[in-house]
Amino acid sequence: MINFTEQVMPVRIFGLFGLHHGLEIELKSKVKESIQEEAFFDYKDRSYEIQSYSLTGNRRYINVRQIPNPGLYPTKKRLKILPEAS
Repeated sequence: MINFTEQVMPVRIFGLFGLHHGLEIELKSKVKESIQEEAFFDYKDRSYEIQSYSLTGNRRYINVRQIPNPGLYPTKKRLKILPEAS
């Protein structure tokens, strides 16, 4: 029997709720592969756009900005990267 365990990695997200100090979360390795600039994701009834990221080395981060009217961007790719995402 082969046991496939999902790897997780800590990532600091800057810009959630306008906070600059960052929120550290753990991303699953398969979620990591879908992260890209200019993609949207929802978190606690707010929408964010990924501005930049680095998921290598020991200082992993994602910089985001809140999007106040996400309905104006219907063609943007939407990701589900956080467990509490709605």
